[in-house]
Amino acid sequence: MLQSEIQKKLFDTYHQYQKQFDDLTPILEVVSALIERAISENFDARGRWDGNENDIKIFSGGSQKWKALASSTKEKYQRLGWDLEPTLNRSKGLMSTIEVRPQGKSSIVISANSPYAAIHQFGGTLTPTIPITSKMRKFFWAKFYETGIESWKALALTKKKELKPVIQIPARPYITLTEDDLEEIIMLFQI
Repeated sequence: MLQSEIQKKLFDTYHQYQKQFDDLTPILEVVSALIERAISENFDARGRWDGNENDIKIFSGGSQKWKALASSTKEKYQRLGWDLEPTLNRSKGLMSTIEVRPQGKSSIVISANSPYAAIHQFGGTLTPTIPITSKMRKFFWAKFYETGIESWKALALTKKKELKPVIQIPARPYITLTEDDLEEIIMLFQI
């Protein structure tokens, strides 16, 4: 069954259930737990989404994995002695801020309260401003003498007072439900 058909079936089933009962909180508690499990599976699998970066939503589940970490990120992690995997879940910081809970008698709220939650879910561009200090210039010289790479020398000699790198973060949607997840939720309503 196509995902759009499954979504329609889920909404139809939900609305039928809603007509029969005033308070859906008990079943929404169970659905919330299923959604939490699906999100955890997204982290464990390092992505389960449809790969469409232009239309990321909760029903964007599929079989695509997240893009690998950038080589510069891998180098930084290795230099700091950090594990390269699991992507987005090295410190458990992002995952620990995700909440899935019923709100009122007929809806579920899904939130991720980490400051970097949205950039990981949807991707985007970061343009931080990094002041160049005398300590940084000494570091640039040391790297130049160690490696002989001219770009380190250029950084040490630059007249700029700050760097403004452009950092592209790829979308790594972690709040998505696959067709199997939706089918499981539909089955709950039919019990």
